[in-house]
Amino acid sequence: MKGSKPHIFSVVGYKNTGKTTLVAKLVAALKAEGYRVGTCKHDGAHDFEIDREQTDTWKHRQAGADVTLIASKTHAALQFFYQEEPALDAWLEQLSRPELGLDLIIVEGWKRSDLPKIVMLGHEKIEQLSNVIGYVIDCKGTLIAEGYAEVYDRDNVEALVDLIKTRVLNTTT
Repeated sequence: MKGSKPHIFSVVGYKNTGKTTLVAKLVAALKAEGYRVGTCKHDGAHDFEIDREQTDTWKHRQAGADVTLIASKTHAALQFFYQEEPALDAWLEQLSRPELGLDLIIVEGWKRSDLPKIVMLGHEKIEQLSNVIGYVIDCKGTLIAEGYAEVYDRDNVEALVDLIKTRVLNTTT
């Protein structure tokens, strides 16, 4: 898949349904299979900051920088500042740059997007969402997971990786 645009899907659900935990497990499992994986997280409920007051990049932002990049020997962080939140497509374009060489991008959030979705269910009512490829719930010991390929237990990462390989990466398992 090297050289082609990465495949993209999202993990969506309400707060505290296990989205971040599942994304981390999927990243680890897909990396173990040799895929280059990127992630994109939506934090619509908070106005997060990665700079602490009085750090160098904080000072750059206070001076009016539109973009800051901080780099060390082992990692870097690139921040964009905007008045209105850009569309998901803008972020996916950044992550799809060929030099990153990603095979797959896992988006956490943006449940209203048209991306293929794995929906984390909790105790909330279920909304109608487009392009759902699977539902995930804590269903150990219940009949809900038996006989329904579109419903997965949150701990069955292997089955979810198979779903992603079939429905997102278009490979056979």
